[in-house]
Formats: sequence, structure tokens, C-alpha cells
Amino acid sequence: MLFGGFAPAAIERVSRFGDGFLGAALPPRYMAPLFRDAEAVWEKYDRPGRPRLVAQANVALGPESTVEQARRTIRAYYDFSGRADHVAEGLLTTPHAIREAVDAFVGIGADEVMLYCWSSDVDQVDRLADALF
Repeated sequence: MLFGGFAPAAIERVSRFGDGFLGAALPPRYMAPLFRDAEAVWEKYDRPGRPRLVAQANVALGPESTVEQARRTIRAYYDFSGRADHVAEGLLTTPHAIREAVDAFVGIGADEVMLYCWSSDVDQVDRLADALF
């Protein structure tokens, strides 16, 4: 079971009850301290091994109309938070940006990187595969 969140209590849950940490919607430079916190709390509770560290990146690839639709969707979803524009600005929309983020997440210790696609365009699967492989 993976726990996510940004508050210290969420990080505590990782080590007390879970198997790892899911960090979502933050770039690697902000995720790294959360990963280190999850590892430190894991050691505090004398858990064997290490927590599974999973990063999530928000993505959309394709023509401008597809990317704009994805930005509208992400803004609508995060509207309640007061940070919808900020989250939409962090949407990764080029193969280079996605590859760079995946490499950076792996570099800070991610065991897995989930690409959360904000477009309903089924061609996203092929575009993402082409971008990464």
C-alpha cells in the first residue's frame, strides 16, 4: 500500500502502515526531500529494506488542441485548491520534458514513475511510448 501527501503525518503513515510513498504533481527538486523524509521515517520505525518510492508526473502530448484540452481538464479538477493554474503550468507537454522528468525522478531514487495523462486522446499511449522508448 502506498501513501501520498505532503504533511508530516502522511509521511509517518508510509512507515507505520504502508509499503511506500506516492509523490504526485511535484517536480523532482521538490519531491527529493519528501523521498528522503519517507526513507528517514522508515528507518525510525526500523522497517526492513526501504520504502517503495513512486513519483507521478502530469503529462499530455500532441497537437496544441490536445494540450489545451488537458490544461482545461487539470484546471477544472484542481479548481477547489486555489492552485489550479500552478498545477496546469507544471503539465509536461513535450517528449523532452517528459524524458527529463523521468530521468530526474529516477535520479532522486524513484522506483517507478507514473505518467498521469490528462487527455482522453487515445493516441497518448503511442505518443508517450515513442517519447520514452
